[in-house]
Amino acid sequence: MNLLQFSGGLDSLACLILLHDTAGLNVLTVSTDGAYPERAAYLERVRAAYPQPRYHDVHTHRNLAAFGYPVDVVPVSRTALGAFTRGRSVADYQDPFTCCGRSIWKPMETLSRALGATTVIRGQRRDDAQRNPLIGDGSVIDGITYRLPIENWTRDRVRNFVEDNAPDLLPSYYLQGERTSRDCMDCTAYLADNHERLNNLPQPMHDRVRRVLNQWHLDVRAEMREPRWT
Repeated sequence: MNLLQFSGGLDSLACLILLHDTAGLNVLTVSTDGAYPERAAYLERVRAAYPQPRYHDVHTHRNLAAFGYPVDVVPVSRTALGAFTRGRSVADYQDPFTCCGRSIWKPMETLSRALGATTVIRGQRRDDAQRNPLIGDGSVIDGITYRLPIENWTRDRVRNFVEDNAPDLLPSYYLQGERTSRDCMDCTAYLADNHERLNNLPQPMHDRVRRVLNQWHLDVRAEMREPRWT
């Protein structure tokens, strides 16, 4: 069974446009408790435009209260393990890969197998800094073949393709300068790519995220304080 792992971003949308009429295609989407309010309506528009596949939607909970906010530089003493060693029950921060892995990537892989996928399709590009370097087009891992139909495309080619073939499905936030899909509204990591997205956050979410990041800056500096060695 062919299964497209669909994030809602341009890369996976380009794959859907390319392959929507593939016989027996299934499309799997994972949304977290941090999803943007408009995400559900957008996914409905995608389904209406391409009704041929069978769609599966899964919702997960990140439990940030226990694991902490995802950040690009992690103050070790404020992680789950660091908190445990200090007798605390909750963490302030976690690395972003752990957060995404727990709430998006792992559920996506587990459910892909549960649905009986023999071929998994992903919108992964070689020029994307956030990719799995161990998987290429045609890789076979644990009996599943991975297909990456836009592996050699550039970001600009993907956007041009979507604009040419499904302009009504181009999310408006890309026109506002954002460069990545909107996964979790309150994500505080991947700042190199998320700067525009954070600036576009509505109030009071913008203030909430800014408070977290300001405190994170203070905590990182405190973590880096070291005695001077002579």
